[in-house]
Amino acid sequence: LTTQMPKIRNNLTLLLSSKKASELLPKEGKEHLAEELKEEINSVIAPPKENKKGKVTTPEGPVKSVLFTSFIIQ
Repeated sequence: LTTQMPKIRNNLTLLLSSKKASELLPKEGKEHLAEELKEEINSVIAPPKENKKGKVTTPEGPVKSVLFTSFIIQ
């Protein structure tokens, strides 16, 4: 995880900076963001792989959920 941390931080910063405050105000917006963050982290830790038939499969990944302890929207 330590070796992948720069890429994880970069990807999360890009994802967070693409969000608008209006998207994050409702509860559903925060839940959607948590899911996107989880998927982004898992895509770095356990990237999608191509099987023998050429189909891309995404492993579940080690991160099961993202939980917020505080949330500030400016």
